[in-house]
Amino acid sequence: MHKLPKKSSIIRFRISAALICLKMLLIIATFMVYAWAFATHDRQLAIIGLWLTGAVVLLFVIRQAIAASCKCPLCRVAVLSPNGCSKYNNAKSFIGSHRLRVALQILLTKSFRCPYCNETTKVVSRR
Repeated sequence: MHKLPKKSSIIRFRISAALICLKMLLIIATFMVYAWAFATHDRQLAIIGLWLTGAVVLLFVIRQAIAASCKCPLCRVAVLSPNGCSKYNNAKSFIGSHRLRVALQILLTKSFRCPYCNETTKVVSRR
């Protein structure tokens, strides 16, 4: 079991994981708002949907900036950021997303299994 090098990396992992989960919830809410606005022909609801779309884009940009530095201590691959690396053969996903599974593991169990090297890492500092 590996640990993260600094307390600042713990904060980055938790913030990035929370932003991933929040982004997924906002995407679902945006689709629901657009569907309801389309069904009821409500223009105000469509404008709210546009604001939600802007919030999703803003969260995506902020998450990308933070998640690029969230790396597995063993393989040094950014686990919460999209990259072209091949994943472990038996890496599990949640709703088709490896990043969402890692984010939920970080928030709920305070440890995660890297989808690239399949090693478990505790989200605690070595010091």
